[in-house]
Amino acid sequence: MNSSLCFFLWTIFGLQHSILARPFFKKKVKTILGEKFQLHFYPFIYFISQCIIFVLIYDLIRNLKPSIIFFSAPPEGEFILYFLNRIANIFLIITVFHFDIGLFTGITQMFDFFSNSDETKNKEQIINTNFLYKYIRHPMYLGIVLVYITSSTIYSDLFFANLFSIIFYIDIGSYFEEKTLVRKFGKSYNYYKTQTKKFLPLIR
Repeated sequence: MNSSLCFFLWTIFGLQHSILARPFFKKKVKTILGEKFQLHFYPFIYFISQCIIFVLIYDLIRNLKPSIIFFSAPPEGEFILYFLNRIANIFLIITVFHFDIGLFTGITQMFDFFSNSDETKNKEQIINTNFLYKYIRHPMYLGIVLVYITSSTIYSDLFFANLFSIIFYIDIGSYFEEKTLVRKFGKSYNYYKTQTKKFLPLIR
């Protein structure tokens, strides 16, 4: 029962997260509230709203009780998992610094508005092929999965329900994300896809 509720909660988060990020929704925001709002304020509002919604939904998921415990790590394994989790967290943090954090959070766009700058609108965007992006197209998604896998020493039905939901949403999300990037960059992004793997260096 709790596993089904876990799937449901992740579905709610995934649907609203995806819909609000899709180009068609941004066009509706632009039509209703104007281009300046959509360009300069919507990215920050989206980022903050998703942080709040994620915390609320994950807090509900975190407090669900498992029905079945499949396996618990022995004491000597707990240290190994703790060590691996620290590495996974460092990897995830490193992925964040691979792109423009200001643009990602929407802060840059707001700053451009108040400074009367059109830098965001006129800035030429290029495909990020630096560091980890030379080898995999979605290192942050990989980091999220690694952090979750190493975050528990108890492997229950809820653990696997969460893991399946995260991987499923990441795979679906990356599919639509790459469709958007193909529309934006055309042949350049298609070529980039042929030179890299999606999540893991050895698996396309």
